[in-house]
Amino acid sequence: MLKRCLRTGALTLALVVPAALHAQASLVIMGGLSAPVGNLGDLTDIGYNAGVGINVGAPALPIGLRFEGAYNSFGFKTGGRKLNILSGTANAIFSVGPGKDAPYLIGGLGLYNRSNDGYGSSKTAVGINGGGGLRFPLTGFSTFVEARYHLMLGNASDATNFQFIPITFGIAF
Repeated sequence: MLKRCLRTGALTLALVVPAALHAQASLVIMGGLSAPVGNLGDLTDIGYNAGVGINVGAPALPIGLRFEGAYNSFGFKTGGRKLNILSGTANAIFSVGPGKDAPYLIGGLGLYNRSNDGYGSSKTAVGINGGGGLRFPLTGFSTFVEARYHLMLGNASDATNFQFIPITFGIAF
């Protein structure tokens, strides 16, 4: 039994380590519209998002990682104030087909901080996200369009349970 575990571990390392050694990283810059959902949709209008991240992956593997920071801003329906959500997430990206232009699924977890302009109140909650996208590789860089559902896992009493869907255009260098 121990020998089988050692052989399986050695085989796994033999397959994963070379792919990890050939890992590539790219800088990602993105932005677009953010659609509020649920309670947030009752309070705010469609907003915007901007973000920056790092994609990490090996060309031979269909799965990669993206670490990103994003800013989402929504105007309140009742006046000139804004609700802002700043997030830092770690996401897995799974290519659905072969090739650099394959559609992909993306999902992960992170920290979300919401604040209201003019009130100075700020609350932080853990959250999850998931969605998909399409890549458009070009010479020297790649572009993409994606949509993801974000859910802050806080509670309604401190307004940290917001949901929103950013529809994002991005460039990876």
